[in-house]
Amino acid sequence: MPYLSLLRRKPVLVLWSANALSVLGDRFFALAVMWIALERSGPVAMGAVAIAESVPYVLMGTFGRRIVARCASFRVLAGFDVVRAGLAAALPVVWNVGGTPAMLVMVLTLGIAGSVFDPGFGSLVPELVAPEERQAILGAMDITGRIARIAGPGLAGLLLLVAPASVLFAADAVTFAVSAVALLVAARIAAVSAVVSSGPAPDRGVDPASARVLLRANPSLGAAWLVHGVGFFLSAIPAIGMPVLLAHHLHVDASAYGLVLAASGVGALLGNLVAARVRLTAGFPGWFCGAWAISGGLLIATGAASSLGWIVAFAVASGAVSPFISIAMAARLAMFPADQRLRLNSLNFTVMRASGTLGMAVIPALIAAGPARGFVLGGSVLAVVAAAVGVFGSSLGAVRGQTARVVEAVDAASTTPGPDQAASTR
Repeated sequence: MPYLSLLRRKPVLVLWSANALSVLGDRFFALAVMWIALERSGPVAMGAVAIAESVPYVLMGTFGRRIVARCASFRVLAGFDVVRAGLAAALPVVWNVGGTPAMLVMVLTLGIAGSVFDPGFGSLVPELVAPEERQAILGAMDITGRIARIAGPGLAGLLLLVAPASVLFAADAVTFAVSAVALLVAARIAAVSAVVSSGPAPDRGVDPASARVLLRANPSLGAAWLVHGVGFFLSAIPAIGMPVLLAHHLHVDASAYGLVLAASGVGALLGNLVAARVRLTAGFPGWFCGAWAISGGLLIATGAASSLGWIVAFAVASGAVSPFISIAMAARLAMFPADQRLRLNSLNFTVMRASGTLGMAVIPALIAAGPARGFVLGGSVLAVVAAAVGVFGSSLGAVRGQTARVVEAVDAASTTPGPDQAASTR
């Protein structure tokens, strides 16, 4: 297994362990802040929390490219984690003193820190390994999120049996602190070892690559992001609609919803292990759009399912597809030079956060009356868009590849002396 060989290397093991703890802490934080927001201020506050956390990602990806570029180093990111540890630990106290407005300011500040940290971390991780190993290390980082989605709620539930919800904020603060230490250790190891194989880090004072220029040069990536945006917008359908579908369509209780979530998590773990062995960058965006098209088909099947057993089976399949989407995009972005990769990672978070937040605001009202119909309609839109863009994007990439080869051939011919030129040089 490629993950095991990577984890034998100290910088990779340190960062992977810290990332696993940090993602788990994020699950604690999300559960705690949503629960307390509902308890103290009602459902409106829950929506406000989601928006306050996501808006900084959209703004930073759109306007903050220089900030993100200047902060993209392990040492600076460690400082951000120290700040996030303090904010997470202080949030319950600030909430008690200042109420919901103060809490939203704290969540917004955490979102700003995350909008700088996440693209920076994502762009630095591939530099720890050789180019041919980048998909494997990104898959190893991806699996931490899959594990956290399964273990996070269960561990949080155990903690809540013996302690108040505020302890989850403390747990999140501890994970941020551990992550900060790990980043400093990784920075020191990387500075004195030969593990970093992608050359020197970019000059943080240089203006990062323009998104417009990058997308103009890589139209297949823009096409993939179109599908990504549609997919994340429609991901609100299972997130919001699944419990409604189970309760109103199949007339089952909350335990069935837990079973579906667990099935999706198990499928995601299995899918990650398979995706790690497939070269997902070959034929991009074919793999990527194909996986989203399959996800759309599974949404259709879920909406048409007549029993809990089928829905569980489709949840396993849907979970298994999701790593192919996330790893394919991450591996594609890892192929770019470091400064371009950083900019594109930031834009990727912008696409995901903006689309997901918009979906959570719009989709619930659209599927409330007919969840099964919403699954079928949303899945149809996703499958059609992903398939169409996948065909178009792949053909566009092929045409650009042929054009590049023709240009190279012309350049080579123009620099090769002809018979007359050769004679004149004798």
